[in-house]
Amino acid sequence: MPKHVLKAEALHRHPSGVYLGPNVEWAPGRYFADNANSLTIDPYALLGFRVGFDAKDGWSTYVEGRNLTDKRYISTVAIAGTATAASQLFNPGQGRSVYGGLRYRW
Repeated sequence: MPKHVLKAEALHRHPSGVYLGPNVEWAPGRYFADNANSLTIDPYALLGFRVGFDAKDGWSTYVEGRNLTDKRYISTVAIAGTATAASQLFNPGQGRSVYGGLRYRW
């Protein structure tokens, strides 16, 4: 795991119920993929944006774009004793994607 990971979002909420704003996921430092500390994983930053609407009658909806710059990055690592070129350690992160949702609260 990276030593530090920042996930942040800045939303503007209008009294009408509309909200929108950017978000970021940032792993600023390198971290090791093996116990011998011979292989490091590169840092990454992902940018996103969310827009939604909260109705007064309990309904809400949103659409969110993640990794909008389509950054290629390693999301998780399976730790090895000593990594080699043949080690299967890396799981790629998700590319550009869009999610949406609908919710009702009573």
